[in-house]
Amino acid sequence: MSWLRRLLGGDSGAGGGAEAGPAPAVHAPTRVRIPVHGRGVVSVPELDFVGQRSASPDRRFTLLWSDRYWLEGSLVGGRYFLVERDLVAAEGSMERPQDGKVADNGTFILNDWGASDQLSGTFRAFRSEGSEILSRRFSANLLNNGLSRDGRLAVCQTCNAPGSPDSSILAVFDLERGAEVASWVPESGWARGYEFPGGERIRMLRGDRPPLDYSLTGEFLDRRVWLEDEVRRGTLYVIRKALAEGEAATGLPMDALRAGVARAIADEDQRFVADAWRLLGEIEEAAGDAAAALEAYEQALAINPKIGVAKKAASLRKAKGT
Repeated sequence: MSWLRRLLGGDSGAGGGAEAGPAPAVHAPTRVRIPVHGRGVVSVPELDFVGQRSASPDRRFTLLWSDRYWLEGSLVGGRYFLVERDLVAAEGSMERPQDGKVADNGTFILNDWGASDQLSGTFRAFRSEGSEILSRRFSANLLNNGLSRDGRLAVCQTCNAPGSPDSSILAVFDLERGAEVASWVPESGWARGYEFPGGERIRMLRGDRPPLDYSLTGEFLDRRVWLEDEVRRGTLYVIRKALAEGEAATGLPMDALRAGVARAIADEDQRFVADAWRLLGEIEEAAGDAAAALEAYEQALAINPKIGVAKKAASLRKAKGT
């Protein structure tokens, strides 16, 4: 299943409440070499393994995993191995392991995508000798995950799953306690990756956009940073949110909202240009400039007569006497 399908794609359980997979077994003290072929793909002849890899920040541990696959008409289940330096420390089986991460202390996590015919997935965390710390099943597909360098904190984020309480949430786990700390739907949406800068924070990485910090319990610590960036980019729903909340709450003056709408109007994608003109009219009305509001509403109506501001425009014309 492609990443996009999983993103656009509901039984859930509390941390440790889901049925665990087969108990990982300690592998014989096999020495292995792990050549990298590119994009994280490796083959390890000693383990009869071809799959993906992830190394701990200090390079002491390497986590290997492979998804299930068909072989001569039979479905072969997924596997994972933890290698400490060049010795296999632990191994186990999992239906569809993905997104492996390993910390400097050997703690490791995997997303188990599970069955492909339903919106579901299971986040799993393990100690360095292979015993399971926790397992959390979601009624949504899993998008990605993150692990702190010291192995204390982990997160995973789910994809969209209409009707499910697990839809689009970020879940935080304290791996020292073996418990889920909190879960919520981040106002800023999905992240591409995560950092753990200390101070009980989770940093959501978003490619070319500013990173954003949340507290471990879901407080949006960088909300003003997010609002300013999205308004500057012309994100209409965020501009509307900022207008409704007001400058005192957001720190964004009317001129910043106008500039954001102008960016949206000038965008190459003109599907929402009528909505942009309508929003500009609402901004001008809130600013007390009836003439500018009427002009913006008329632009919106010229593009889409059903945009929903015909009565507002008529009322403004009447007040203007035209």
